[in-house]
Amino acid sequence: MTDTATLHLLLLDEQWQPRRRVALDEDWRATMDILLRCDSSWLVIEQRRDEAAAPLPRSSDIRLTRSLRRRLRPMEIRIADHIIEGAQGRFSFREAGLL
Repeated sequence: MTDTATLHLLLLDEQWQPRRRVALDEDWRATMDILLRCDSSWLVIEQRRDEAAAPLPRSSDIRLTRSLRRRLRPMEIRIADHIIEGAQGRFSFREAGLL
């Protein structure tokens, strides 16, 4: 991830409809507090890049997805998708078979 990337968690309801968007920043405790209070079972990792390159996943993106999936599993929160958006389009981990 570059300095120009932003990360959000999009909390979904059981029908995968958006409920809330949370910035994923350095304050993990505050983020976890929001996740627990919203009582959402599904989320989407939204990543936006300002660079002109194609929005293909980097090894750090794959590690992030795997790490979050592993850490959220005991809380019964699952990742519906990890979407990377850039100037040249978007990449979906789910559509690519990576989830």
